This record gives sequence, C-alpha cells and structure tokens, in this order.
Amino acid sequence: MKPVCLFYGSNPDSNPEFAKIATKLEKAGKIFFQTFGGPKLFGKDFCAGAKPGSGKGLFEKFIKKCGYENNAPGFFKELFSRIGHEKGKEILVNGIIVPKLYLYDLLGIVMPGDNLYSIKSVDMLNKKAFVRTRDELKMQEVLDKFPVRLSDHVIRQSLVSSGVSKQYLPFIEELDPTGHIITFDGHFKKGVLEQMYQNRVIFLLDMRCPVYCRFCFRKHKSTRKEKSPEPKDVKAAAAHVKNHSSIKEVLITGGEPLLNKPSLETAINSLMKISHVETIRIATRSIAYYPGLFLKNHRAYIKYLLEKNAQCLDHGKRIEIGVHFVHPDEISIQSLDIISQFVKNGIQVYVQTPFLNRLNTNGKTLGRLFMLLRQAGAKIYYIFTPCSPIHGTREFWSPISQAFEALKYLRANFSDRCIPKLCTATPLGKIEWHTSGWAVEKDKKDESYTWIRTPYTKEYFKHFIPDIKNMPDLRVNHEGTLDARFRLDMGDDALFAKKRPRAEKSGRKPEISIKGFKAVRSFLFSYYTLTPSIGRTPSKLISRVHKTRIEMDVSAGRDELEYIKCNPDITDVVISGNGLLSCMSKLDKLVGNLKTISHITCIRLCCRQFNNCPEFFTDGLVQAMSLWCDFSIGSPVRIEIETWFCHPDEIQGIHGKIAGRFVEKGVNIYANVPIIEGLNDDPKTMVKLANRLRQEKIEFHQIYVSGLEIQEKFNGAYPADPQKVIDIASQVRKDCSGRQIPLYIVQTSLGEVDFGLNCFL
Repeated sequence: MKPVCLFYGSNPDSNPEFAKIATKLEKAGKIFFQTFGGPKLFGKDFCAGAKPGSGKGLFEKFIKKCGYENNAPGFFKELFSRIGHEKGKEILVNGIIVPKLYLYDLLGIVMPGDNLYSIKSVDMLNKKAFVRTRDELKMQEVLDKFPVRLSDHVIRQSLVSSGVSKQYLPFIEELDPTGHIITFDGHFKKGVLEQMYQNRVIFLLDMRCPVYCRFCFRKHKSTRKEKSPEPKDVKAAAAHVKNHSSIKEVLITGGEPLLNKPSLETAINSLMKISHVETIRIATRSIAYYPGLFLKNHRAYIKYLLEKNAQCLDHGKRIEIGVHFVHPDEISIQSLDIISQFVKNGIQVYVQTPFLNRLNTNGKTLGRLFMLLRQAGAKIYYIFTPCSPIHGTREFWSPISQAFEALKYLRANFSDRCIPKLCTATPLGKIEWHTSGWAVEKDKKDESYTWIRTPYTKEYFKHFIPDIKNMPDLRVNHEGTLDARFRLDMGDDALFAKKRPRAEKSGRKPEISIKGFKAVRSFLFSYYTLTPSIGRTPSKLISRVHKTRIEMDVSAGRDELEYIKCNPDITDVVISGNGLLSCMSKLDKLVGNLKTISHITCIRLCCRQFNNCPEFFTDGLVQAMSLWCDFSIGSPVRIEIETWFCHPDEIQGIHGKIAGRFVEKGVNIYANVPIIEGLNDDPKTMVKLANRLRQEKIEFHQIYVSGLEIQEKFNGAYPADPQKVIDIASQVRKDCSGRQIPLYIVQTSLGEVDFGLNCFL
C-alpha cells in the first residue's frame, strides 16, 4: 500500500509516473462524476448546472472552480499536497471543498488494497495508518490493552476524515480507567446464545471483527480472544430456540458473524426450519468499514445472503440486516451500493447509530447521515444514547440532553421517515425515552448513576431466567415495573420525570360496538382530505405539511409541480386521493414528473385501499408500481406505500402476501395508526396490532395520539390520556421486538410533534 503523499516533496512535473497516474485520475474523475454526480450525493450548490441524474461535465466544472481549468495534473498536484497533512479538516483546493466521496474514489486508485491489519506496535501504526503520536510509550500501552484492527478502506477514509479516524484509530485517552469492563450481557446465557427478552435471542457467532471500533462495549482483549463457536455449538443454540415457542426473532451478531461462515450457514439453516421463528436478523458493521467483504469474489457474500433469504421465504421466514453507521463520512459508494443491492432484492436493511461525543452529537450531521442511507433504501431505526460506559470510551460520552436536542433538530428539518427512536440499552433492557422509559432520579450514593424507569417486571424475566437474584442493579417502583441503575449524565435536570403521575379517575368511553367499528372504517376510507398546510401553496391540491414534505392530490398539475421545483427543501411527496389506484395513467404521469425534480428522494403513495381492498393489488399492479423505483446511487428515488389500520382484526394474510411481493422488489409498506377510544386504546390491542403488522411484513411507522380529524370525530370529549399512551408504549416495548416499535405523534396546526418530548414532562 503506497503512502498517499506519493508526490509530496518531489517535483511531480518531471516525474513520468505522476504524468501517467494524473491521466488515469482525470479519466476516473470524469467517469465518477458522470456516474454518481448529482445533488442527492453532493448537494445542489456543487451540482449547479448539471442535468438531473447526470454528472456529465461535472469534473471539468469542478476543477475549473478550483482554479485549474484544463489543468488536471495541477489540480491533483495541489490536492495530494494537502491529503494527510490537515487531518480533521475539510480538504480544500483554492477554498473549494473536495467532496469526501470523490476523495475516497481517488485514494482507492492511488492507495489500492483491501487488506486487514492487526496493529500491535506504534511503528506498525505509523507505517500502516500514517499515525504519529505525541507519546509512543502511552500509545503502546493502549495497543497492549485494547486490540486494534484496521482495514485499507478505513485507513483511506481516516486520512481525510476525522469523523472516521476518531472511531477507529487508537488514542491515548483510552487509558482513562473510568467505567466498566463490559456493560452488556444477556440475562440468560447458554453457549453462543444470550437472551435479554422473552421473544428474541442473540447468537454470538464470532467475537472478531475486521476493524475494532474504539467505542465498542466488547473492546477488551479478553473478549476478543474468546474461541469462535463451531457448527455444533450453533446447533445446540438452535435446539434451545426450538424448545421455546415464545422466541420469534433471532439476532445473529458478534463481533462480526459474517467472518464465521460455517456457523452462519448452520444458524440460518437450523432457524429457518423452526416454525415459530419469524425473522432472522444479521448484525454487521462491515458494510461501513469493510465493504470488500461483500464485494470480493464477484459479490459472493451478497449473492449468498440473497440465496439464503429466498430459502427462508420458502419456509415463511425472512432475513433482515442491521448496520451501524455513526458519521456521514463513513458512507462510501460501495456501502450505498451494497445496501441498495440488498433492498431491491428483498432483504430489508435497518440502521442503528451510537450517539458519540464530538462525532455525531448534532442534528445536522445525523440528518446528512440518515438522508444518504435512506436514499439507498435503509430504514432508520435507533439512536443509542449514551455510549456504553466502559473502559477507554469516556471521550465518546455525551449527556442525554444532547440527544434530545439533536432529535428535535431532525424532526424540524428532515423527513419523518428519517426520524429514529431515541433509545437507551439499560442493564435490564432497552427503553425509548419518555414513552416506554424515563429518568427517575440520580442515585443517592453515586450521582454518576441514574435510576431509569423501565417497562419490565420481575415476572417478565422469570419466564426465561432460572434465578433473577443475579440480575444487575434494579428496584421495583410504585407501578410494579423495574427501575434500572445505569451510568449516564442527563445533562438537564428538567429531563427527570421522577415518579409517574397517577392517572386521574374519569369516565371512559365504553368499548366500541361492531356498528361503531364499521363507522370508524367507513370514515377512514371514504373521508378524504389533505392534511392542513402549514404555509401558503398554489392550490388546494397541494399541502405543505412539513419543511421537507408535501401532500398532493393525484389530480395536481403544472402549478403544483412548479411549486415543488422551486422549494429544494422538499424531499418527500405523499400522493393521495379518492380511488388513487383507479387512475394509474394519471398517477404514472405524476410520478414520472416528480422523478425529474432533482431534490425529490421519496414518493409515497397513500393507499388506504390496501386495507379494505387488497385484492386490487394484482401482480401486474405491484410490478408496475415497483418499476417507479430508481435504485441508482447518484440519483435514487424511493417508492413507499402508506396505509392505515385501526385494529388487528383488519389485518389478513392477503395483506402479508402483497406486502411481501412489494418488499421483494424494494418497495416498503408502512402503516399509521390513530388511537381511537374504545377501539384500540388499550395496550393489549395495540400489541396484537403490532404483532400482526410484523407478521405480514408491514412496518409500524407512527401512532397518532391526537389531532387527526378521525380522532376529533370519534374520541370527542375523550382525548388521548398521556398515561394511556405510556401504558401502550410500555407494553409494546416489553412484549414486541424493537423492530415493531412505532413513533408516537401528535398532529398540531404547525405539523407533527413527538409525543413524550413535549407532552409528558
């Protein structure tokens, strides 16, 4: 692997090697921007003047802007003089920022390689990763205490991005002894199997990773040196799952489970044959830091996982892939390509993001990250906060209040489909802040710890833990659920909810009758109106419901399209209308026009007919709608189907068959649910609804707590009680998979707001 400063300090003008590589880089630059150049990856300012979906001529315009018109060798000479010498800063040429995605492409040419390195000495760290340290003795101590592994891919990215280098390159502050050896461990362990929840388990298939994240909760050498399991160990774990019918999902993780293919093969083959297992989830970080794992040998691993998913579908199961991305600079053309390949061929990809100090603790950074990943087809799932408080990670710790501020920024400035759940993995299990859990008080003996209310009970754990006496710090609260003691900093005392207020006794609307249920459904499917606009629009056929989102009638025309073109903040268009799918020619034309608008990333079709007339969705219609998807990396357009449900009895097997056909073609169906008094406002009904949606491959997107017209009509004097919403959220968190948990929303005259962030406190 050649150092990036190949030409630095020499006279490249007289170097024949430089002339050859400059010609090669110029040609590659033209191809790169022609293939990927567009505002969705590089921003509207960078791509000004380029045709939508085409970067033709963009390379020439870029180097001209940098002051090197018709002088590509001069541009590269200047650029390479800066790479590796201004770490942590943007790479500028004459004041113009060079995009990271292009830099990664350049470095892949100048510094080719797809190797992995175990870094055991300071000298090796310098030679392989070009890292010089101010204190070699202390750095060696870090290397001795915490293993370091790097990939060529990460090394290239680290040279031009502090957002990458801070995650993977060792630093002396890791010697800070504050924290624990490990903070996460299953309540029940048996071989490769760990269990934290009644309905799902994890299989730890390999404790190694291609690259070791500095914030990992398994970063100690003792953890990394554990023996990798063999197929016989995996079969024993699968036998345990087979004997426990409450287990619906299995998360295959590590380390990196894809490094142990024999055990992975055994796990998938065994689990797909167990009748009560519905989903096999595979957690991998390699899409971010070692994409070569998927791309080598003619994309063998992608083909393998697609083949295994097809086999799982034959058994009524499915595979999902969970990925970790922390910072937008981690994203490469390769990672976007891998995600798109999975999604468009029927494997859903979901994103989990650790919230790390000085890396992604602002909404703008997270928004850019989530937008890029969503464009490729990934679902935005969790923000984990805080970082696991283990040895060597204190530099990454941040207060919970920062995460709340970041989430508020996301809600105001990005699509609702880019909004994650704000989650903390307490020693007892996960909670979503201010719906299924909250901070009660600081620990009286040690204020670095906080007591967090969780929805779990002792009885819950007795179902799979032989002896709950050995569980971590906990106490029973006055509700009967458990509080967990966890090391974190709330950052704002106003975020302590203390004891949950007891609900006032009041009249309750009786359970809705069959006639009332029919009336709700009739209103839901026959009463059609756009959500009121928060700003002026050209006509009643279009409504601005958010900074980034437009709702429009299928009859909208030239004026409405022109309004969208003139508002580049709009990324999502929701098309609705009575009998939407009865006018396919009109819908096809409208979708086609929207796809020519460079800033539109997602077209969402509000098809309430999916609920009550699923037979309308023939194979031909599914095929026609899926063809609207554009999976190109440079200018992608996602197609999503929005539907509405009120009760689990509405969801039938036919819904799952149709949703499955859409998912196989890269189109997701998501459901919104309004809380209706007497119909679905009790926890058990909502859990049943969440389970039915998951079984039928429909994403549970949002629960509307209040503010919709259907709620004003049927709830009347019984607005949703915040205590009731907390009960629902707690039961869903306790009894369902994390992949079933919705966002809880209040519709206001100024748009949607998150329940819990401003309603409960």
